[in-house]
Amino acid sequence: MENQVLTQDKIIEELNEVLQIDIDAVGAYQSAIDQCDEVMIKQQLMSFLRDHERHIVDLEAIIRRCGGEPVKTPDVKGFFRKTMTKVAGLGGTEATLKAMLSNERATNDVYAKHCQKSFPPDILDVLRRNYGDEQRHFSWIKTAVDQRLWETAAPQPSV
Repeated sequence: MENQVLTQDKIIEELNEVLQIDIDAVGAYQSAIDQCDEVMIKQQLMSFLRDHERHIVDLEAIIRRCGGEPVKTPDVKGFFRKTMTKVAGLGGTEATLKAMLSNERATNDVYAKHCQKSFPPDILDVLRRNYGDEQRHFSWIKTAVDQRLWETAAPQPSV
């Protein structure tokens, strides 16, 4: 754990970095959901998307409470993640899930790093809860890839 006490400006800067990865994740999840045909996998990805949307709401509120302005749009990395997920989707669910595994690895890394910083306890609690979600996302996607869930999952019915 870092011992350096974070100033309000540093708290806002650090939380915007975490917020950015969640904003970027939403775009990647939207692409993955659009590319996925299997109902059960699509539903799970939608659940993870909702977690990221909740993280965004929570982080924006904290940043505003600290007197800051939350970032609003995906950055270059977010655009790249969304685009790569969309391109991977052309290769089917396996490629999509592998792209999402890479995306979740990056998200987990950001949360792990920030959970080591000297945030006030209430902020650290939110970061740790969100990090728990990210670990769960990564674990589920890794299991889905390892067990090749798309081979046994039912496809989305045609309309």
